[in-house]
Amino acid sequence: MKTFPAFLVLLGFFFAHQQPRSQLQEDDGFRIDVAVDQVFLSVNARSVAGGFVSGLTKDKLRVYEDGVEQEIVNFYSEGVPVSVALLIDISGSAREAQGEIRKAALGFAQSLSPEDKVAVITFNDAPRLILNWTNDIEKIKMALQSTYAKGFTVFNDALYVTFDDLLSDVDGKTAVIVLTDGIDTDSLVDQGEAMELAVRSEATIYIVSKLEEYWAGAIAARMEFQKRNRIIPRSLTDPFILNAERFLSSLAQQTGGKVLRAEAFGSLGDIYGQVAEELKNQYYISYTPSNIIKDGRWRAIEIRSRQAGVILSTRPGYYAPPSDP
Repeated sequence: MKTFPAFLVLLGFFFAHQQPRSQLQEDDGFRIDVAVDQVFLSVNARSVAGGFVSGLTKDKLRVYEDGVEQEIVNFYSEGVPVSVALLIDISGSAREAQGEIRKAALGFAQSLSPEDKVAVITFNDAPRLILNWTNDIEKIKMALQSTYAKGFTVFNDALYVTFDDLLSDVDGKTAVIVLTDGIDTDSLVDQGEAMELAVRSEATIYIVSKLEEYWAGAIAARMEFQKRNRIIPRSLTDPFILNAERFLSSLAQQTGGKVLRAEAFGSLGDIYGQVAEELKNQYYISYTPSNIIKDGRWRAIEIRSRQAGVILSTRPGYYAPPSDP
């Protein structure tokens, strides 16, 4: 068996002793009819022109699992509370952007509804939970101001504790916003383990990628290494960076999210604002699978619109529960 370092064990202990967010209760002003065998989906609806489509009704959506149409049990068009984990890279490569990162993340938290919750995990040489679930803006602000960028990067380990600990007991709609260059230099958890946990979590992952910026710096650094006749570190090579790019894209695609490249926006605030807008305009639905076999296999999901000119999207599937959990 893989032996995990002390920080993962201690962090898991810390998460286990935090008060988890319960199933959406009456004091949250919202209730969802939850059954353990239901599959929940966050659904984006856009027009062919690209704008969000509001006002869809339950009868306008059709859900298929492995090609078989399913009956929609829950359908919510607005007001669904969301728990959002902000996963922030504070390794040395992100030092210069820390001010902008804090401002953008705080702006995102301020744009959420009062019933929404935020947690903040930072990662460099280790993942750290610096703020557990809250909607207190002052606490979020203080947590973000406490960050300092230095050290190497354990991106996969940060994903591991986010999905295996932080989100494991959270009910309802969940999302993770990761700000990173995607480079992992020191994790014990590999990409495959991190990916499986992400998919099983049912959270939507949005990647705010600074990989292009890292890649440009890597090219310049390689030239310096070559001038000095020194061996180029693997983390600066094109194959290593391309692998990181594929992993980021796959994380987003397999969870129904997207990769938002920093260079394509005016600021990080614009990126976080776009994610906040999408979360607010999503439909949240569930169905009880007609296939009740617990075989642990992948089940493909397809969602279609009965309304012309509407394009729907959601996560591409899920793993059925195993017969012996």
